[in-house]
This record gives sequence, structure tokens and C-alpha cells, in this order.
Amino acid sequence: MDPTKELVDAEQVGAALAVLSGVGLLLALVLGFLGRGGAKPHVRRGSLLAGAVALVWPLWVVYNAIEDHFGLDSVVALFLNAGLFCAVGVSVGLVLRRLWPVAAVAAAAQDPPPDSEERG
Repeated sequence: MDPTKELVDAEQVGAALAVLSGVGLLLALVLGFLGRGGAKPHVRRGSLLAGAVALVWPLWVVYNAIEDHFGLDSVVALFLNAGLFCAVGVSVGLVLRRLWPVAAVAAAAQDPPPDSEERG
């Protein structure tokens, strides 16, 4: 074994992220099917988060393409990747904010706990 060899190379990370994204996509589809109709807000939240996880591998591929084209020490690549990740983060945040089920949480927050009544 070469002592200067990397512990993990980019291909292994890419493969692991591809599997993670695939599992996230399948989980998003299954949970989305189970949580349809709004009856189960926690299942819908899980579906939305799993859908966001499915974006990890495509972002990794685009990040590496930008770095391969411009080089690791390029300021242009830094700004392109920062802009890309900011745009994707804001977009996912807006989608999650729009679709995140809050009605059940708001209703639960308005109801006082049963043992919080004043004792006279």
C-alpha cells in the first residue's frame, strides 16, 4: 500500500453521493405517495427533505465540472460555485417554505397542554 495514497478519491465520493441521491429520490417518492392528502404532515416533511437530499449528487457533478474547467485555484470557479450553491439553497428554501405543512404545527401550538390549566 502506498503511504501517500488518498484515503478516499473523488470517484468513490461521487459513487457514494450518487447512491445517496438515488435513495433520497426513492424515499421522496415513497413518502410523497404515503403523505399525500395532507393527513400526515411529518411524512410530507420527510418527503420534502429527502427530495432536497436528491440534489446532492447533481450539485457534486456540476461543482466538479466547474473546478475541472477553471482549476482549483481559480477565483472565477469560486464565485461560480458560490453563486450556484446560493441560488440552489435559496430555491430549495423557498420551495420548502411554500410546501412545508405548518397548519398542524400551528394548531398544536395554539392548544394549551392539558395540565397547564391554572389550579385554583
